[in-house]
Amino acid sequence: MLRGKWRVDRLIDIGGMGAVYAATHRNGRRAALKVLHPQYALDPEVRKRFLREGYVANKIDHPGALAILDDDVAEDGSPFLVMELLEGESLSGWLKRVGGTLDPIEAVAVAGQVLEVLGIAHQHGIVHRDIKPGNIFVVQSGHAKLLDFGLARVRDGVISLIPTAVGIVMGTPGYMAPEQARGLGDQIDARSDLFAVGAVLFRAISGRAIHAKETPFDTTIAAMREPAPALETVVPHVHPALAVAIDRALAFDKEARWQTAKDMFEALRVAYEQMRPRSPRGDAAARASLPGDDEDPLSLVVEIAFGSEHDQALALERTRAQEALEALSILSAADEG
Repeated sequence: MLRGKWRVDRLIDIGGMGAVYAATHRNGRRAALKVLHPQYALDPEVRKRFLREGYVANKIDHPGALAILDDDVAEDGSPFLVMELLEGESLSGWLKRVGGTLDPIEAVAVAGQVLEVLGIAHQHGIVHRDIKPGNIFVVQSGHAKLLDFGLARVRDGVISLIPTAVGIVMGTPGYMAPEQARGLGDQIDARSDLFAVGAVLFRAISGRAIHAKETPFDTTIAAMREPAPALETVVPHVHPALAVAIDRALAFDKEARWQTAKDMFEALRVAYEQMRPRSPRGDAAARASLPGDDEDPLSLVVEIAFGSEHDQALALERTRAQEALEALSILSAADEG
């Protein structure tokens, strides 16, 4: 039990800074709790960065950004965040379950949804800085959620920042842009996030990282020095429009990348339109369906990203997410009362 009101049911995931658990409130409502590892709880800077994740995510008015309802401190002094419990799986879990690669159309659809969230985040001056398969979660309805804004950098000054010294690398090896791998915090911007989306696409389609090195250190050094390989050199039969979109996102010089999330989204939409008539649906659909989901995922993940039902599906997800957060908010208010 945490704070005498949350019963921890099971471990969902564990990361460098904390662990995420499914939990049930004493009144029966379920939620996800992200708890900072105890060894970091006494570090004021780490605590500050961890807790501000909620405030950063809540600035993004999009159902694809997982909002944080509340924060509290466990009996052992570890702070935790309360958020909506999602049903589905992370992109990293999906890739692992299906053998390492996705059908390009499905990968493009997931990336398209992530880019929609990033478009709004970047408008608010928020750069995520840790986009990777483990931070993208696909729910049963087919919506892709962008998680973990704990490393996000906010440029508008509204949210207090933890200074990031030049030379300190923050991010995940294999998905960091060159400027991020070098620890050049003042050069990291929206285009660094777009590089990471390109790296996620490269990984999902090819089955390997852009820099396939033996250790995370070697991977980071390669990101600092070596341009990403052209996608067609790794996946010879990739559709040309998709190769162009991903290769541009992965340009070593950020001035040569897509300059906005909207630009990259439109490039992926063009690739989707050209790929879909030729894309086989049978085997890919069978192996890509989410656990417990009987629907063809191409009618979910893809249609939500690019299909005619996009706006309606997004509105429904917004309403569902808001209702879930309001229900948790009522519990929080009752606890405080």
